[in-house]
Amino acid sequence: MSLADRLPWIDALSTTTAIAAAMLLWPVPGPPATPAEVTARAAVVVGVALLAFYYNDLYDFDVPHETGDVFLRLCRAVGVTAILLAATYAIFPGLVVTSTAVSHALLLMLAAVLATRVAVYALAKHPPFAERIVIMGGGALAADLAAQIGTRQDVPLVVVGFLGDPAMTPTPGPRLGAYADVDEVVRRHRPDRIVVAMPDRRGNLPVAQLLACRFRGVAVEDGALTWERVTRRLPVESLTPSALIFGDGFRVSRPRQALQRALSLAVAVTGLVLAAPLGALIAIAITLESRGPVFFVQERVGLGGRSFRLVKFRTMRVGDETCDGVWRRDNASRVTPLGRVLRKYRIDELPQFLNILRGDMNLVGPRPEMASNVATFTASIPFYGLRHEVRPGLTGWAQVKAGYSMTTEEVTRKLCYDLYYVKHASLAFDLRLLVDTVKFVLSGKRPG
Repeated sequence: MSLADRLPWIDALSTTTAIAAAMLLWPVPGPPATPAEVTARAAVVVGVALLAFYYNDLYDFDVPHETGDVFLRLCRAVGVTAILLAATYAIFPGLVVTSTAVSHALLLMLAAVLATRVAVYALAKHPPFAERIVIMGGGALAADLAAQIGTRQDVPLVVVGFLGDPAMTPTPGPRLGAYADVDEVVRRHRPDRIVVAMPDRRGNLPVAQLLACRFRGVAVEDGALTWERVTRRLPVESLTPSALIFGDGFRVSRPRQALQRALSLAVAVTGLVLAAPLGALIAIAITLESRGPVFFVQERVGLGGRSFRLVKFRTMRVGDETCDGVWRRDNASRVTPLGRVLRKYRIDELPQFLNILRGDMNLVGPRPEMASNVATFTASIPFYGLRHEVRPGLTGWAQVKAGYSMTTEEVTRKLCYDLYYVKHASLAFDLRLLVDTVKFVLSGKRPG
């Protein structure tokens, strides 16, 4: 776990310290509180603050983390914390902390967390918190990996330089020598890890030198694995069949599948019951707004490549369904005003709880693609068919990270996330994705 990965715990400690200081300096009037009462009051403030930090993307390192941007998001988070605390105290008055203590606690919290973030970001890319690496190769994978490492504070890696032929593609860092010079480069620069991201290893990989480096304590890692660990995606265009066949992950666990299915059914039943009044109002509004059916039914491809009929609330005016080719589903000119709202907050997806009950889908998994597009994507995108080895989902890793896709390149990027989910699927991962989905639904933001 990197220093940045520990930020929630560090933030919790900073926030607790600020609250404790405020409660000591500005105690609640009346009889002294018991230790249990003090702990409960402080825990509420800490919990609400961390929720506000998460909601304002302070733990999402795909967004900028410059000091000014972090300060603005922290200010928004403090404001959200104040609003949520006011609502909490209205419901549970026994947890009330004096307004003076709360206001001072929030100011102290802002200062403490900001100072902590500045310190963490200053230390995160330096030993002993970060590893020094040498990248062997000069292709797209090596360049993108170096760019990700250089711009992400949560990645505990620092690129020392690159190894490769003089004629290789220019790299975003110093060229330290040729592949055969790896032994000398390791002695001179003392990296902690060598990342092999060579576009063509046949006849170029210095096997003996790399083995010698391993015996000297220098880790050697495949570039695709490093890229996966850094980006939490699989590098589809750099993967080989042998890496998928002999690598880790892609394990099928029947107990996990049973738990995932039970969770999906429980949420689907609860969702249908609770959303029934809202669904009725939406159906009436769709009927009044434009002619056509209430539901939009479309053939999608699911588990094992089998087709099923996916159900959504209709968000577009009825029109020519033969236009726009592969991307006709995103014909924005036909989206109704109500449809834009339903799409923004993903309310149009509510009828898919029926698909979950029927067994077509789970709550979490790769989004099912239109049947008419699957053949096109399978022919043009490597390993596209692997996403059909699991049951599709109402939400998924690609949905919370990449959003909608409008081009083949965007579909490929989403596949990188989908295959990462398939490889690392677990109940804990599913729960995390559900929490992320709730955040995006409430904010109305589109990821990606």
